[in-house]
Amino acid sequence: MRVWMLAFLIVFCLAPAARGAVEFEETKSRHFIVYHEEGVGRDFVEATIEFAERYYGELTEKLGFVRYDYWTWDDRAKIYIYADQGSYMEDTGQPAWSGGLAAYHEKTIRVFPRGAGFFDALLPHELGHIVFHEVIGSHVVPTWLDEGVACYLEPARRFGSQKMALDAIEDGTFIPLKELHEMDPRELADDDQVELFYAESVSLLTFIVETFGIDRFNAVCDKIKEGRTFERAVKSCLFGVQDLEDLARMWEDSLKKKDSPTRRTML
Repeated sequence: MRVWMLAFLIVFCLAPAARGAVEFEETKSRHFIVYHEEGVGRDFVEATIEFAERYYGELTEKLGFVRYDYWTWDDRAKIYIYADQGSYMEDTGQPAWSGGLAAYHEKTIRVFPRGAGFFDALLPHELGHIVFHEVIGSHVVPTWLDEGVACYLEPARRFGSQKMALDAIEDGTFIPLKELHEMDPRELADDDQVELFYAESVSLLTFIVETFGIDRFNAVCDKIKEGRTFERAVKSCLFGVQDLEDLARMWEDSLKKKDSPTRRTML
């Protein structure tokens, strides 16, 4: 999972335009227009639409983005599905390790049919990126926040993040928020540290939403859209948080409270 996750992060940030040499058929749903190359099974196309709509609904509802429902009619997000990896690579110019291509400014995702991980990890992750940037606009946010939102609907990553963060506290490898805030996972050479980065990112995002509520999290997003930094946004929107140190202390205290003898016995 780590390999395709980092691959998607890299191409998500670079996202060159496709070369436009492939002919696509078109299928529309409420929030998406799916362009699929001849040879892509109809079952895969329909499953992609079904999961995309479901994840869009879950993400907007669980993170309070319902009022940002801009994805209708001609403004729907676009998913391009290539027949195979070779066609994808030829049209997009991406290397063999690339699992897909996302460009949030264009609200597009380019993928090809693949096995495990596509519907339960890769697709919701990239939709998370695009929806989040629809909410905050073109403003720059800490990478952990961007990735935390993107990972929020990945069941395995979200529910496994708490245990990984707790284990990191116990063995002394935990990444403090001050360091997490400045990190770019593309610059990390150690696979375990990359996995911990993603785990802590979604753990912290979950903590903010569950502790302060989705309305307060949305207020933070509104301030970011207005041009405030993340730290200034949380200071004005989250009760008791004056700076990153306050947020870090609250988050770590919350994790440590969950680190009980019962928890360790169950795990």
